[in-house]
Order: sequence, then structure tokens, then C-alpha cells
Amino acid sequence: MKENLIVLILVLVLLLGCYYYYNNVIVPQPKRLAELKSQIEEKNKQLLAAQILAEQREGVTQLIKNNLIESRNDSLVEKASVPFLQFLTTAMDHLGIRLVAMSPMDIIEARDPASEVIREYLQVPYEMRILASYEELGRFLDVLEKFPQMIRVSNFTVNNEIDQTSIQDEIVGKPRQHPITLQINALAILKASFRSESG
Repeated sequence: MKENLIVLILVLVLLLGCYYYYNNVIVPQPKRLAELKSQIEEKNKQLLAAQILAEQREGVTQLIKNNLIESRNDSLVEKASVPFLQFLTTAMDHLGIRLVAMSPMDIIEARDPASEVIREYLQVPYEMRILASYEELGRFLDVLEKFPQMIRVSNFTVNNEIDQTSIQDEIVGKPRQHPITLQINALAILKASFRSESG
């Protein structure tokens, strides 16, 4: 009788141990695995974001190096730069955009006379009138964005078909092309001001 009681107690202890192990070790495992999977996914996202930032930082560093100038006499800020004009006309020819007129404007100096604030970059503005479709304009802006020199689109105006009827001296382009007035600014970073900003 005593032996049976001992066996019964041992069986109960074993059952309680199994119940405890099942509830505290086996049952939480899927939840723990789901948490670990979620953590791994989050870490992978963070790693991907860090890799993208590292690539962009390298691209930004290279962009700054390509556009640093020692003085206002640098060729990057030359008014009516022939290589830059050739790039623009070649890009427009490649995209089927019709150039009506282009006029380089006065360079925007580093010092703003009104505010006496020293800007860290110079701007060389170009105003152009072109005939392009919306798709051609979008592709042209994409080409400008990928150019090694920094370019800022200051403003642009697209005339619709109603506006076109009032323009009599306009050169006729292809169907679906619209008269567009576009001003872009080629930018160059002054090396001295860049050093003072980063220092």
C-alpha cells in the first residue's frame, strides 16, 4: 500500500512537471518565435535603411566635390558656359524637345545686397523657351536631376491650348507639345563658405 502511494505521488509529480513544462516552455515558443521573427525583420529594415543612407551620403559627398569652386572665376560659374549649353541642347535633341530660345541671365552673387547675408553658393540662371509634351518635360527634368552639376529648377510655365491660340509668333512643334518657359539655375558651392559651414 505504501509503495502504491509513493508511485502515485511520483506520477502526480511527473504530471505536474509535464504540465508546468508544457505551459511555460512549449506553449510560449510560437509566440517567442514570432517575436524573434519580428525583431529580425525590423533589424533587416534598419540595415537596409542604413545601407541606403550610406550610398546616398557617398553620392552627396561626390556631388559636393563636383560642385566646389575656389572663386567666382571658376568655369562652373561662367555665364553662358559652352559645355553646359551643349549638354542642354544635346539632351533636348535626344528627347525630341524643340528649343525656341535660350538666354543666360546675370549670375546671382554670393552676397545678397538687400540682406548682406553671405550665401554658400553661386547661381548661374538660364531662361529658355521650349516646345515639349508633358512626358518630354518630365524626362528632361529627370536628365537635369542626374547631371553631375547641381541644377535647380527655379520656375516653369506651361501654356495650354487656349494660351497657344493667342501666340502668333510661336514656332510650331510636334502634336501634343506645349510652349514652356523654364528657368534653371546651375549651382556652385563656394569652397571657403563650405569649410566654414562644416567647421
